[in-house]
Amino acid sequence: MLRKFIVFLAFALILISAFPPRAAHADVAPPEAPPGTNLIPGNETTQVRMVAETVILTISKDPADSREATAKTEAIFTMRNLGTAEENMQVRFPLSFFNGNSDGFGNFPEIDSIAVKINGKTIQTKKENQPFFNSDLSYRERDEIPWAVFDVSFPPSQDVTIEVTYTVKGFGYYPYENFKYILETGAGWNGTIGTADVIVRLPYEVNKQNVWAEGVTGYTDPTQGGVMSGSEIRWHFEEL
Repeated sequence: MLRKFIVFLAFALILISAFPPRAAHADVAPPEAPPGTNLIPGNETTQVRMVAETVILTISKDPADSREATAKTEAIFTMRNLGTAEENMQVRFPLSFFNGNSDGFGNFPEIDSIAVKINGKTIQTKKENQPFFNSDLSYRERDEIPWAVFDVSFPPSQDVTIEVTYTVKGFGYYPYENFKYILETGAGWNGTIGTADVIVRLPYEVNKQNVWAEGVTGYTDPTQGGVMSGSEIRWHFEEL
């Protein structure tokens, strides 16, 4: 449980919006949007390890609403079967909140679409309602959530690259826009996550005045340790 807890806290980013002002709301916190999330293996025990991942969030205006922002998320996972036998499994990606809860307002928004490649080849995914990630949680608002699922073969001692692309909405009230990426779900693979690089690209030059919003009611403080350069912020983690 300790490893999962640490990884869950590893990345939650608050961005101050550079987009046009919008009307303020009186609520303490805005409704959340489903966060970006690591891949989850099937329910069986696996010898497959996530040896490396690179996640890039490119922030831009929401084409449906210029007052809002979205993040195109490109995640590349390098997986390695540490066992001696090939493993064939159904890999899952949560399309809503992976813990079975709502957005805080009783709604269950979903990620609209997702694209997956295995070793550079595009594959089809299907949507299924399945139990959420952590069955040990005592409180949840529903018993099943929607998943994008797809079949993957992991030969022994070989690297398999999985690329996942999707878009997530930010959430927040002016002048804040909030994006999260959850690493906790990667704890379902064998061992630790070898290395993880999270890169956020903004449509303007970054600095502490326009990306850090510590201590704001209703928001999680941003993860420390990000390195700013031009319009990018980068986090690097090892042995998560």
